[in-house]
Amino acid sequence: MLFTATPIDLSGHQPIANGTVRSVYEFPGHPDLLIKVFTRAEDRVSHRAGKRLAWKLFPDARYRSTLKEIECELRVSLKLGADIEASPLSRMLGVVQTSRGAGVVVERINGPDGGLAQKLSQLSGKKPMTGKLLEDLNIFVSKMFDLHIVARDVKRSNIVYGQRGTAPAFFLIDGYGERNLIPLRSLSRHLNDRSLSQQFGIIAQKSGLTWHPDTRRFSGG
Repeated sequence: MLFTATPIDLSGHQPIANGTVRSVYEFPGHPDLLIKVFTRAEDRVSHRAGKRLAWKLFPDARYRSTLKEIECELRVSLKLGADIEASPLSRMLGVVQTSRGAGVVVERINGPDGGLAQKLSQLSGKKPMTGKLLEDLNIFVSKMFDLHIVARDVKRSNIVYGQRGTAPAFFLIDGYGERNLIPLRSLSRHLNDRSLSQQFGIIAQKSGLTWHPDTRRFSGG
């Protein structure tokens, strides 16, 4: 049974990715899922003094971003209804306990070869993006605006190109959810659209593309 009260044994497993707050593990026995495990306080490294102090004074603060991600993904899933497969976000499927601490089960986005999907930073670093790849990137952009997705960290390393079912698409795997205590971008589509446009503009600069804020599309450099 997938969601069980029994902790999932990750002993002997190495993370496939590490972050400041979470490490990502493959879910034993479930090749289509990953677990983002919160790193223990003694293992956590941050070079920002303010964040270290906040974690010391308010230990639960380390969960805040994940809770906002879960809320954002849930809102998008509810909006899409039966069209949930079209979500540009990786699915978040609940909290589990593991031998390394609490973790969140997330959808694993794979590439056509069955390995982890490539990041946009890898794709845009090889040669200018054209054709279907650029078309799929613009479809992803449209979904981000149309679904009013509040994303605080849209960058090339958080966007991957992989498959859900048989169709290739771009997905945002991290960095979404309202960050501010007063949810201004959740309340104002205008403010959120402006933020998304600014972030996509930065992506264009780093990817050899041109961002058109009026049409909200990328074109070749």
